[in-house]
Amino acid sequence: MNRKGFLSIEILVAASLLIVIVSGYAALQYRLLGVAKDAKHYQLALHEAANQIATLQGMTDSQLDDGIKKAQLPEDVLRSLPNGKLFIEKIVDQKGTRVIVRVLWDRVGTPSPVELVGWISTGPAGDQTQGEVRS
Repeated sequence: MNRKGFLSIEILVAASLLIVIVSGYAALQYRLLGVAKDAKHYQLALHEAANQIATLQGMTDSQLDDGIKKAQLPEDVLRSLPNGKLFIEKIVDQKGTRVIVRVLWDRVGTPSPVELVGWISTGPAGDQTQGEVRS
């Protein structure tokens, strides 16, 4: 019995399966690179929000408003985060003074911004006890 015909078909099927597997693997790698890039951007935004809170916590009440107005993302962060923006909101109530720091940048879909809350003081206005940073 002549097996030349079967051998050609087997090689063709194996080559086709190999092409499908390699194509799927390449698409998966491309997607994983995008996820890793987004995770690095998220981590950078989180660190920058924490840095902003630490800077604001070192200020007195009289310096705080001016510090919030002048706060901006550093150049290296702006280069890394596409269309990065910084928003800081000060909240003063009976519990004390706290700031909410939000970092936004262009991301795929409709993701939430990185947002951290930092306590500046924990009591009536003028009480400068250090608070905590939480997310």
